[in-house]
Amino acid sequence: MIAPAGSKNESERLRELVETELLDSPTDKEFDDIVRLASEICNAPISLITLVDSTRSWAKSSFGLPNATSSRNTSFCGHVILQDHLFEIQDTLKDERFWDNPNVTDGLKVRFYAGYPLITASGHRIGSICVIDTEPKSLNETQKFALGVLSDNIIKIAELRIKNKRLNHMAETQKKMTSILAHDVRSPLVSLRSIIEYKRLGMIDEDESEQLLEVALEQLNNTVEMVDDIVDWGESQLKFVGVTKEVVSLREITENIFGYEALKARLKNNKMQNQVNGTQLYTDKHALTFIIRNLVSNANKFTENGIISVSATQKNNHVYISIKDTGTGMDASVASKLFSSKTVSMTGTRNEKGNGLGLLLINEYIRKLEGSITVESEAGKGSAFTIRLKAR
Repeated sequence: MIAPAGSKNESERLRELVETELLDSPTDKEFDDIVRLASEICNAPISLITLVDSTRSWAKSSFGLPNATSSRNTSFCGHVILQDHLFEIQDTLKDERFWDNPNVTDGLKVRFYAGYPLITASGHRIGSICVIDTEPKSLNETQKFALGVLSDNIIKIAELRIKNKRLNHMAETQKKMTSILAHDVRSPLVSLRSIIEYKRLGMIDEDESEQLLEVALEQLNNTVEMVDDIVDWGESQLKFVGVTKEVVSLREITENIFGYEALKARLKNNKMQNQVNGTQLYTDKHALTFIIRNLVSNANKFTENGIISVSATQKNNHVYISIKDTGTGMDASVASKLFSSKTVSMTGTRNEKGNGLGLLLINEYIRKLEGSITVESEAGKGSAFTIRLKAR
């Protein structure tokens, strides 16, 4: 037996195989129908759509064979992915590569094999569609052509599904960006309007209004940075780009966020406490800033005449970031739904409205950072969110 050689650009080939999302996926009627058609056209009792990963040949769909996973070294399709055209063995016992192959001598006792490579748009061969028989034979030109057409259609179906998924992802990302910008950009403008209204009604004097306007200016500056963050996030989502990690200072991030939230906290008479010391993480700065900023903003929304704090502890190889408030809190039934697939809408202490989208995005970011988030809350006593991330 001669084992198949390794393919060129193997790492790129495997990456593209994974991106098709076909490997180890559930059974699929569309592909099951294709292998059945291949058997009927080629008059073969067995047909398969196989995908070749680093060590095995795995059947996405099969006809006439219940279990078709095998070692790559003994597989026929391991040879197919080295070709750009039909690979046909009319009689395995007369071929030095296969006469002593365990699939020939035992088990299936394969005597005939014909496979056409599955070639992606970028030219990588990720698997094959093949037909198998226990008797020697050969395919006619019509049957060979049909296998080639079926191979093209398998790839087109897979790539069309990925494109549709990306289009849906883009549409959802644009929707999220619009909602976030509409919500977060409105916040400093509402604060400015409140200052002007308080001044007009004589509720604050000249000195107080000047101080508040200085805080509002800082908040507006931070809002511009926040918009930049969201735009960067949106671009990365639209491009299917992953997180970009670097060493970040948690205390510095928290200070910047407190500056952004200062006016809101002052108007609601909330004290913000940065209890983070020298904690550093190796993580995505934009993602972590987005997470903490949204949690602190929510704490301000649901707290009045209270305390909001951010702290961090390190245990083993993980950092635990805690965002606590002494606000209105929530029932356990509400807390359990915060990070579900459906948004939870709640009203703040001054009837501030929210759509819950920020919490869903927080959960999405935390998954990308390979972390977790939990919440402990009690109605009338406040809430505590704990983020668990890998340390540097």
